[in-house]
Amino acid sequence: MNARRPLLVGTALATAAVGGSYYAAGPVAAVILGVYCFMALLAVRTRLHRRESERLVAGLIDAVDAAAEGLRAGALPNGAGVPALARGDHRALAVARGRLSAAYRLSEHLGIPLVELLERVEADLRAGQMLRGEMAAQLAGAQTSTAVLLPLPVAGLWVGSALGADPAQQLLHTRLGAACAVTAVLLQCAGFLWTGRMVRAATAEVR
Repeated sequence: MNARRPLLVGTALATAAVGGSYYAAGPVAAVILGVYCFMALLAVRTRLHRRESERLVAGLIDAVDAAAEGLRAGALPNGAGVPALARGDHRALAVARGRLSAAYRLSEHLGIPLVELLERVEADLRAGQMLRGEMAAQLAGAQTSTAVLLPLPVAGLWVGSALGADPAQQLLHTRLGAACAVTAVLLQCAGFLWTGRMVRAATAEVR
């Protein structure tokens, strides 16, 4: 599946929602909704990018396994080097391709049996794939908690309305309320981005 398609659809829906909120509730509501939509699209983009990266790495592992099987069956080494099917700007994929390229160069220049090097590369790539999966499972709880915290301000508005107050009117149509609302949303999104940065830092060395 093309990762750009859901992003384009999401962007179109977000633009329509922001425009509708501007006419229905004013510019402050449009700004707040726009920030939330941007954060949601950013989260979707990150998830799709990670999924595409793992799919490409899995394809490269299969190609390495097939090449090793062919060599064990007596096929001649492929002089073209790294399989051309696995391309992209993903970091994990780039590292995997680098290891595969090194295996071909070592075999060519030092005479090491290519099948042995490919087996080691495949084992290393599978170990990295498994470790990334385990780390993603460990981090899922923190990411879920972050996602749950994002809509809490909306729940607070609902509670205020249920108690007979009109918090939406104060936040969206007064200067002080607008300043508080926009500042709170920006701080909340800054925390979301910081959490994402910590997650990326924790997984940066897992290749």
